[in-house]
Amino acid sequence: MTSRAEIYEDIRGVKARYCRFLDTKDWDGLAGLFTADAILDVREDTGMEPFVGRDALIEQIRAAVIHARSAHQVHTPEITLVSDDACDIIWAMQDRVVWNEGMSPIPGVRSITGYGHYHEHYVRESDGWRIASLKLTRLHVDMHS
Repeated sequence: MTSRAEIYEDIRGVKARYCRFLDTKDWDGLAGLFTADAILDVREDTGMEPFVGRDALIEQIRAAVIHARSAHQVHTPEITLVSDDACDIIWAMQDRVVWNEGMSPIPGVRSITGYGHYHEHYVRESDGWRIASLKLTRLHVDMHS
């Protein structure tokens, strides 16, 4: 049986890789962190319905930052074990996204610095923990022209 401390450390490792893979644009590495049927809810940013399935959510993430330099940071995870193989987590987050000249999806904005939370559900599969759902909520976004 895995201890609670080992579970927490494994989960923190998944999220650390999420930030690194996203910022280095390692799409295969990023995809490997999600379940096949994962859900991405970024309605607050995009107004679009949630993206369902690993391929769809990776494509959405890729499209948002492919023409940008980004730095994502997460802090102070609130981890709630639902079972030995599932947990819910809220991460405080900050991201900085600077788009290449003329490539921003936000008219008149060159970069953003955002603050908020990731609300996630993780499940343990046979080869490790995966993100089954991710919802981004924002408290504030600084937009820079």
